[in-house]
Amino acid sequence: EEEEEEEEGSESSSPPVPYQMKPPPEGCCTTDGFCQAGKDLRLVSISNEHIEVPSGFLLVGAKSPNLPDHLLVCAVDKRFLPDDNGRNALLGFSGNCVGCGKKGFCYFTEFSNHINLKLTTQPKKQKHLKYYLVRNAQGALTKGSVICWKG
Repeated sequence: EEEEEEEEGSESSSPPVPYQMKPPPEGCCTTDGFCQAGKDLRLVSISNEHIEVPSGFLLVGAKSPNLPDHLLVCAVDKRFLPDDNGRNALLGFSGNCVGCGKKGFCYFTEFSNHINLKLTTQPKKQKHLKYYLVRNAQGALTKGSVICWKG
């Protein structure tokens, strides 16, 4: 028990280390708003496109620090998103790229690298997923309600 307490104390006294993303593989697109395959993910660009969303997934908008006026469209397994009260989200992540169709991202860090979402912090990184996306009366994809992340 004493060892555990010492470990906890030493972790909290050390200064936080800035989060560093791995560079993308050579030949990948690194443009903000596009996935590494070079496909546009900005809501304004793809709001009228038909996007295949697998059963159990929802389209959500991610805010990029480098593109404050844009939302990036992401397909995320709804089990990893909170309910209306900010609760009951499973720990972990499961997402697909709506640009190039790459499926099976199991880590948000891996997914954020793929969609060129340049994160500056590691903790609570999924909070970059800000809005549910919905189709309006004209069939265009638009920003819906805020994703309620608690804690």
